[in-house]
Amino acid sequence: MSLINYFEEFETWTDLTNTYAEWSSFSFPPDTAIKGEGIFRLSVLLLRELLNQSTLTVLSYLAFITSSIICYLSAVNIRSRKYLYYILPLFLMVFFTPRIMNLFASGIRSGIAFTILIVAIMYLKGAKQYILFVLSILIHLSMLPIISLYFLFYMLNNKRIKSPFTASLFILIACSFLFAMVAPIFYSSKGVNQSIYYMSAVFFVGLFIIYTNKNGIKNLYGFMSAGIILIIFFGYTIDFSFIRYIGYAIILYLFFLIKEGEVRTIQVFTISYVPFFILTLYYSIANYW
Repeated sequence: MSLINYFEEFETWTDLTNTYAEWSSFSFPPDTAIKGEGIFRLSVLLLRELLNQSTLTVLSYLAFITSSIICYLSAVNIRSRKYLYYILPLFLMVFFTPRIMNLFASGIRSGIAFTILIVAIMYLKGAKQYILFVLSILIHLSMLPIISLYFLFYMLNNKRIKSPFTASLFILIACSFLFAMVAPIFYSSKGVNQSIYYMSAVFFVGLFIIYTNKNGIKNLYGFMSAGIILIIFFGYTIDFSFIRYIGYAIILYLFFLIKEGEVRTIQVFTISYVPFFILTLYYSIANYW
C-alpha cells in the first residue's frame, strides 16, 4: 500500500525522474541505495504506462513472477519422489510463512533482486553470473552481504584448504559480525521493532539451521543461510533490523535440504520449524483481522 500511495503522487514519468534527481544530489553515503530504488520505481511507472494497467496490477505481476520462479526452482531441484514425500510438508510451510510471503508481496524490490541472484548462482558462471550479481546489488543493496557470503564459501572450501566445522563457523561468525557492523553506514534502520518473543523464535530456528547438520555449512546454500542468520543475530545486538533477511535464510536452507539434506535432517528441521510457522501465521492473521 505504501508503494501504491507513493505512485499516486506521480502522474507522469517526468515528475518521478525529477524527484529522484533531487534526492540523489544530496544523498550521502547511501547514494547507491537511492538510485536502486529510483530505478525500480521508474521501471514500475514505465510498465504502468506501457501496459496501461494500475500500479497494483503491475506490482502484483512482479510479485507473482518472482515468487513463482523461486517456487519452481525449489520444486525442480527435489532429488526424487522419495525426498518429495519428506520435504513436501516443509516446502508448503516455508512458502506459506508470512515472512516469506512478505519477501515477495511487500518487499517487491528485494524479492526481484533475490530472484535474480538465485538464478545467477544456480545456472550461470563467469562473466554472466557476475553481471547478474551486480544487477541484483543495484536493484537492492541487501544482496551485497549474500554475494559476499557466496565468495567466502568458495574461499573456505578451496581444494587446497580444508577447514573443519569449528574453523569455518568461527570465520563465518567473524564475517557476519563485520557485515552487521558495516551495514548502518550504508543504510538507515529504524531499529529492531520486533518483540523479544519473535526474536527468540528466530533465534530458535537459527540454531537449527546452524546445528541440525554440521555438514550444512559445507554446502553453499547452507553456508549462506547460516551466515545470514548470524547477521540477523548481530543486528539485534546493535538495534539494527535485518528483518527481510529472515526470509532469505529460510529459503536458502530449504535449497540445502532439497539438494543435499539427509532424510533425518529434513525431519528434524521440519519438526523444529512447525512452532515458528504456526505462531507467525496465527499472529499475522490475528493482527490483520
